[in-house]
Amino acid sequence: MLDAARSEDREFGRFAILLAALVIFMCGIAFVDSDEGLGPWVVRLGTVSLLLAAVYTASERRWHLIVALGLALPALGTQLHEALIHDRGIYLLRASFNASLLFYTALLVSIALVKQHRVSVDTILGGINVYLLFAIGFMFLHGIVEVSNPGSYEVQGQILTEVIGETPGVRAAGMLLYFSIVTMTTLGYGDIVPVAPVARMLCGVEAMAGQLYVAIFIARLVAIQIGQASGRNR
Repeated sequence: MLDAARSEDREFGRFAILLAALVIFMCGIAFVDSDEGLGPWVVRLGTVSLLLAAVYTASERRWHLIVALGLALPALGTQLHEALIHDRGIYLLRASFNASLLFYTALLVSIALVKQHRVSVDTILGGINVYLLFAIGFMFLHGIVEVSNPGSYEVQGQILTEVIGETPGVRAAGMLLYFSIVTMTTLGYGDIVPVAPVARMLCGVEAMAGQLYVAIFIARLVAIQIGQASGRNR
């Protein structure tokens, strides 16, 4: 029992730090809408913080840490390179490593949540982390699809690449994150729409993942809570 409590305390620290990094990253994108001045550097620092928090979250076991570092180091390297030289290929590499690390972290957090047998603050924080990691991970995937195949998405009848540029910056990140959240929550405002088959399939996968995750996670929380209540009443 004591070992389990200590394990949950460690998870709480990791989940809280990761959630803070996720919020900082999203706020940076939300409040910085210019590719000039200090705006891009604010978003880059937020991205670096998120990547480091993801690595820290994955560091519970050695081989988890090794995989996370294998994804994070190229992501950080391409982040620095892109800050100095804007290049389409570097963007694709950076976005690919970023998405891979975020999805990998989401997988590890999901596994940790499945192993927990009681509803606690860390359970809720972990669940929020996974949902936000999905949203940001898919944001990078949407960027990869559009940059590698311009015209995959349209913004009010205009090709998305013409709006965000061939090498997406801060403004593009804001639009892609917004689109990812709208897609995952199935709001579907319709101002940004997938046109190419691969874009439509990616949006379908994200929408299903978002809805299934919420349904399964909430169902598990309810089941655990019922079990806890039953145990206390005995």
